Formats: sequence, structure tokens, C-alpha cells
Amino acid sequence: MKKSKAIIAAGIIGLSALGAIVANNMQSPSLPTLTTAYVQPKQITLPDFVLGDNNQYTKALFKDKWSLVFFGYASCPDICPTELYNLNNVAKIMTDAGKAMPQVLFISVDPQRDSHEMLTTYTHFYNDDFIGMTGASAEIDKLVASFGVIYQKTFLANNGKYVSVPYTAPIPEDQRNSYLINHSSRLYLVNPQGQYVAAFAPPHSAKKIAEDLLKL
Repeated sequence: MKKSKAIIAAGIIGLSALGAIVANNMQSPSLPTLTTAYVQPKQITLPDFVLGDNNQYTKALFKDKWSLVFFGYASCPDICPTELYNLNNVAKIMTDAGKAMPQVLFISVDPQRDSHEMLTTYTHFYNDDFIGMTGASAEIDKLVASFGVIYQKTFLANNGKYVSVPYTAPIPEDQRNSYLINHSSRLYLVNPQGQYVAAFAPPHSAKKIAEDLLKL
């Protein structure tokens, strides 16, 4: 009798373990082998957030589709224009291959100067399907923390040297329209379950990014 109970208990434990494995796999679907993107060791579920003029952009934006997320700002002199141009080339490669391009989300970390209308015009200059958005710094920072993005406001101080401070820190009044922002330039891949799963580190090649995206 004792042996039977032991066998039953072992069976229950085994089934529980199997259930946990199945549940974990369902929560973290495997990725194909990517050659350019760095796959996250643990997939990160993105937090709830609200962005956009009418709070129209939420976590639901990621549901049931692959997404590419880039953080920048419309006044960026070099990195952001180059990145959006590059992503449009990725979209062309995907279209030519008969595959759907992941949605591209450009999130501005400069809500003091970038309006939603401005960001729509800015992103559509490169591709009408790209989505530009911003919002309160507290909401942006929820996503910034999840992706591990770093950004700082940089301005020319009175001593002639550039100074970097947290974005919300006060800066001299005469610098409030001319500051730059140092920001991460990685391109983040989010799966249809709203999980951050991989990142493309710069320098970015449209051809190599597309090669990985075609595997999804």
C-alpha cells in the first residue's frame, strides 16, 4: 500500500512538473535562431503604459503582431534619421520577400519638444506605416526601464563644455530649445505576446536585420 501511495505521489509530482514546463513554454515561445539580433536570456513582459495625445497607445498595441521599437527624438541630427531610413529599407526587403514587416514604433524620449502630430509627420516622412508616439516622461520611463534604454539631456554650459543631465533636470533657459539627447540606439524586437525578446545592436544593416525577421 505504501509503495502504491509513493508511486501515485511521484506521478502527481511528475505531472505537476510537466505542467509547469508546458506553462513556461506557452508563456515564453521559442525563437528561431537569429544571427544578428541578441536574444534576451529571459523574455520580458512589457508593463502597462499610456502614450499618445489621446492616450490611444497602450500595451494592447503589441498584441498579435511582431514589433520593432526604437527610442529617439525628432530633433536628433543623425542617429534617428539614419535608423528610420534603414528601417524603411528593411520594410522594402520584407515586402519584396512577400513577408509582413513588423510594426515599427518610434518612441520619442523628448516630450517637451515633440508633439504627437510632429512625430506622425516625422515618421511618415520615412514610411507611412511607421508609428511615432510620446507622452508623459513617467509613462515613457516604464518602457525605458523594461528595455534598458539610457537617455540624457545634453547642453552647452556657460563654460563652453557639454553637460549631460537626467531628462527632467532643469537646464539654462537659453538652452531649452537647442539641447541634444544622448540615447541608446538599439532596435528592440517584441513578440506578439507583448514580450521583449531580442535586440539589434548598432551599427544596423537593413539586409542583416531583414534576414532575421524573415525567420519569424
